[in-house]
Amino acid sequence: MNFFDAFGLLAERIFWSMWVSVGFALLFNTPRRALWATALLGAVGWSIKFLLIKTIIPDQVVIASFVGACSVGFLGMYFAHRVHTPPMVFTIPAVINMIPGKSGYEFMMGLIKMVTITHEHDRSLETIFETLKLGLQTGFITLGLAFGVIAPVLLLNTYTIKDKDLNKFIVKKFKRIKKRIKREEAPVE
Repeated sequence: MNFFDAFGLLAERIFWSMWVSVGFALLFNTPRRALWATALLGAVGWSIKFLLIKTIIPDQVVIASFVGACSVGFLGMYFAHRVHTPPMVFTIPAVINMIPGKSGYEFMMGLIKMVTITHEHDRSLETIFETLKLGLQTGFITLGLAFGVIAPVLLLNTYTIKDKDLNKFIVKKFKRIKKRIKREEAPVE
């Protein structure tokens, strides 16, 4: 596969991840003024997850999903100030395209297979371990998505965006950190 084919495939997947996010945003009655932010966050979150899995951490889909969801959460806090909408209104639909549907489906099919086996010789530890692995992976990815979206709200200690300018808030946080660092570096007499 050459560069242009790979880029075209990536662009197509980003396009569809945007539309999945917008579709779920419409189901959740997200205001029209926030749909562009939902589409952008869906594309950014999915792209980060995809690029991490394909380049830096190939076998760590849980961590890649968490990082993608964290990026959606932090950017969602920023866009919440721009579209005057609570961040959860468009961050939740933006991470839905990262939900592990295939592994969840395979986990359920593995459970059904284990329950419906009629002959003892058909049961194998490999089937049980694979089903357990898929179930744990699905659960941890889902938890990673949930924690990734909620982490910025917890870290920034802001539950509302009313009467707050995010740029001033960030500058204030950095000034506090800078003061703390200066105090720690000051010589002790």
